[in-house]
Amino acid sequence: MMKKLLSLGAAALAALVGGCGDGPSTVPGGYRNAATWSTFFAATSSGPLLIEVHGNPFGDPAAELRARVAKAMSAAIPARPFAMTADAQAAPSPKVRVVVALGAPPSLDAAELCAGKVAVAAARAGGGRVELLAAFCDGGSLLSSVRGWVAKVDGSDDARFTRLLGQVMRELAGDPP
Repeated sequence: MMKKLLSLGAAALAALVGGCGDGPSTVPGGYRNAATWSTFFAATSSGPLLIEVHGNPFGDPAAELRARVAKAMSAAIPARPFAMTADAQAAPSPKVRVVVALGAPPSLDAAELCAGKVAVAAARAGGGRVELLAAFCDGGSLLSSVRGWVAKVDGSDDARFTRLLGQVMRELAGDPP
């Protein structure tokens, strides 16, 4: 009887996971420093949080892509309203920033993003899978990181891509204490 229940449970889980094959999905097990939330809170208290976006899998104008990524990530934490900017002059704490690498290869380490070493894949045709690596940095130090992906994305304005960015930001900031 127990074997039958386990088999049914495994089948249900496989069906559930199989239905989510297009994502968005973040990969569990990213890094998070204990100071992440307090640093995020302090950096967003007096103005926008700096964001760097590397890679452009959609071939959008760079400013348009940065604006869409910033908007999606800014709306991710309703309990902590904040804004993001790609303009270092507009950020009150520019050393505290989120770095997003769209088209990040699996070999790219999140600490490299904080150190300014970014590698991304070239632009691709629409409708494919977008991989990303994001890091929340304080200067050259990594506070948190997360990998994510979404498939069958038609462009940077696709709702699946927006959901992925929100999920990534929530995981980067972590939970309040």
